[in-house]
Amino acid sequence: MKHYIAGLVITAFLAGCSGVEKLSNRDFADVYRKNSKLIDPDFAVYHLDDLKTEIYFKINTESLVYVENPREKTFTGKVKIAYRLYENFESRTLIDSASTVIEDETEGVKEKNIYGKFELKIPSGKDYVLLVTSGDVNRDRQTQNLIDIQKTSALTRQNFKVTDKKTGHMLFRNYIHADDVIQIEYNMLTAAADLKIDYFDNSFPVTPPPFALDVDGPPSMRPASSKALRLSGENKATFSPDAFGLYHFKVSNESLDGLTLFYFDDKFPIIKNVSEMASALRFITSKNEYEAINEHRNLKTAVDSFWLNTAGSKTRARELIKAYYNRVQNANVFFSSYKEGWKTDRGIIYMIFGPPNMVYKSAQSEAWVYGEANNHLSVNFVFNKTQSPFTQNNYMLRRSPNYKNPWYRAVETWRQGRVSALDF
Repeated sequence: MKHYIAGLVITAFLAGCSGVEKLSNRDFADVYRKNSKLIDPDFAVYHLDDLKTEIYFKINTESLVYVENPREKTFTGKVKIAYRLYENFESRTLIDSASTVIEDETEGVKEKNIYGKFELKIPSGKDYVLLVTSGDVNRDRQTQNLIDIQKTSALTRQNFKVTDKKTGHMLFRNYIHADDVIQIEYNMLTAAADLKIDYFDNSFPVTPPPFALDVDGPPSMRPASSKALRLSGENKATFSPDAFGLYHFKVSNESLDGLTLFYFDDKFPIIKNVSEMASALRFITSKNEYEAINEHRNLKTAVDSFWLNTAGSKTRARELIKAYYNRVQNANVFFSSYKEGWKTDRGIIYMIFGPPNMVYKSAQSEAWVYGEANNHLSVNFVFNKTQSPFTQNNYMLRRSPNYKNPWYRAVETWRQGRVSALDF
């Protein structure tokens, strides 16, 4: 395996294959938890061709422990990255596995990003699952990431290399801001004449509570406009957004597959806009309260008053606001699809109940458990993956009227000025 990390010392990758437990039997609850003490890498996938795939990563050193080297008067941080490639969630056989240790030696410890990539040989024609474990060697703490490798089509997002032209680094997100200048490269060896851009200006509502059964499926979307974006001889083009909405790039009118970039808000995924703060109160307010807040002549005053009245004190109100909007922000990071993450089925469950105790994944669904396994008092949610040319991250809840009581108990916890009891 090839690996590239500028300015860092790297050990060799060690390849190997062995029989292992199926991914579908493993608990992946940690992928939906934010822990300030753990490294939290970002990954991006780019298929060079029908055989070779590059996995790019970004690691912020804020949570990385650096050990002092007194003799050299330097500090060293170490990150171990190990991957396992599976044919699917049900497979017990590894297609490939490897690991490396990255050493970052610096004269002074300060927050920065470590960028790098490694190359895999993955034949086209199938989709795969890549499990990446990233660990802080100096304190023996690690996190896991599951990455879908899509090699059944040469037209999907992973065939586009998307970089920030200002920094030269990969874009490790599917959302963009007004000041972004994006370079898009398509991997086909024969230059395409241009990219087709479909622009959608749709605004989507928040999904209903989990016990509501009459729920529409993913919308049938029509572009508000379409245009061509000329590719250079190197199959590259530059793009910046000019309006809020969804931008879908494709190379063929025969297929809807392509690259989608979302422009929700210039602060996204952070919730800073008071209008968004008010909207996110929809599920912990009554209909009359919600309307009164949004019709108030001073929206910020109305939102602040709600939290102060709920908490009973300014100190407690600040704690509740931090907890609630952190969940909204995390939902945006984890679950955004064609709409903001907090508006989705998984997003509203995450907001109200908090991170699940257990998460089990398969190719077509996710199962969340709040409570203990096989306990009849536990609350279980199952989300089915929906097919979309715009996103691989849209899941719909299998809804049930049985969710009404646990939902209202969790909402009442918030209304009593306490963070949901299922949060930890």
